[in-house]
Amino acid sequence: MGCPPDEQPSIPGELPPPGSGTQTPPGNENPQTQPPPVKEPEVVPPASGATLWFAKEGAAQDDLALDLAVDATTGDFFTAAVHGYDDLDARTPTDDAVDLVLTRRSGAGQTLWTHAYDVRVESTPVELRADVRARVAADGAGGMLLAGNIQGTVDLGTGKLSNGAIVARLSADGATLWAHRVPGELTVKDVAADAEGRLYVAYTAPGTVDLGNEVKGASAGVAVFTADGTAERAFAVGSAESEGAGAEPLSLAPGADGSVAVAGRYTGTVRFGTNVTQGSGSGSPFVALYRQNGALGWAKVRPGVKGSVRDVSRDTAGAVVAGGDFQGSFSWAGASLKGASSPSPFVVVTGADGTERWARDLGVDASVQGVAIHSTGEVLVVGYTYSWLENGASGTDGLGSAQLFTQRFDPTGQPLASRLFLGTAPEARGELYGVEAVPAVTLMPDGDAVLYGYTDRVTDFGVDKFKPTRGDVFLLRVKY
Repeated sequence: MGCPPDEQPSIPGELPPPGSGTQTPPGNENPQTQPPPVKEPEVVPPASGATLWFAKEGAAQDDLALDLAVDATTGDFFTAAVHGYDDLDARTPTDDAVDLVLTRRSGAGQTLWTHAYDVRVESTPVELRADVRARVAADGAGGMLLAGNIQGTVDLGTGKLSNGAIVARLSADGATLWAHRVPGELTVKDVAADAEGRLYVAYTAPGTVDLGNEVKGASAGVAVFTADGTAERAFAVGSAESEGAGAEPLSLAPGADGSVAVAGRYTGTVRFGTNVTQGSGSGSPFVALYRQNGALGWAKVRPGVKGSVRDVSRDTAGAVVAGGDFQGSFSWAGASLKGASSPSPFVVVTGADGTERWARDLGVDASVQGVAIHSTGEVLVVGYTYSWLENGASGTDGLGSAQLFTQRFDPTGQPLASRLFLGTAPEARGELYGVEAVPAVTLMPDGDAVLYGYTDRVTDFGVDKFKPTRGDVFLLRVKY
């Protein structure tokens, strides 16, 4: 029937042809002018030092971060942690079970997989304690390599392993490919891997140690395992020349040419190649480079100094950065470093050929946790300081308690950006007074810094304040 006349739509006498542009959009007063395009909001890049993302993990009990490694191809992170200490604050902890937790995260912090492995001892006698210390590396094929020490029994998926040093490999999707107990008695200090998936393990032992496959190692050295977990070779780090003397390798970093930088401390009379040196009773710092065949390339020792090198890293050209603590004074690349009566932090850089490049001390109220070097030659130092940082070192203005910091240096050692992550004052808890450390730090190809650690203090990491249950694990990526 159609619409009644008064309800029929009006029809203009003349319709414009399609696309003539004379139709007037709502709100556009000029029919010949198109409306302005909608502007997308401007994306402001994060400022240098900004926290890009923050991840946390942990149980209701105390949890400790152990190590982090980066897959060079994907940019993913492999981490190892221990969860579930019930009485970490006791004078003599007696936990009969803890969890070894291995995780893979994307470069943006998303968890891709995580596995918790029960480490357990018998409930009696009460003196028995379950514990695990492990270090991890990327195997070059998308998977994770691991070495460490177990107190108790653990099954990583290939059978039970008990009380001693272990090595293992997980695939890219987290499946355990193999896991072995090392036959001899040794303590794993650090691990790394080369592009072929070989696992390098810095260790100490009471004496000559059986690594399996008829390979014997010295009391302090580096053991090399093939991609299938078979001991391939070992080389000594330092050679004791007096009773009770020896080297303790604490960190290592392989290079693309097969060489390995090793750093730590030594006590007593120790020989590095043709250099016989006398370390202090509490230890003196050293950095050494070993060729692919295990022969010493060069060694840097400071016999008049008390202290140690805590961490070492290398860039793509083979340059070496080392960081640690010292008491006394020493020179490096023409710079004179003078420590205080208490341990003072330092960072030094050496070329692949052993040429000393630069050195810095970081003041008297700080400590170094880790170091990393970028392909550009810039260096990152991570540690704790009791004072505000001024010109790359701790200053005179106190912070009340130790605070986490990052400090960048340019390729010549001049200070660049620094950052403080402020936390509340530590509180006494049984035998503990603050549970915190950053056992692993790395620089990504784009220059971002990644820190992996743990704390029991409320801390501002640049996002919402981190409020741990007890000691909890954190992972964060910082823009630089």
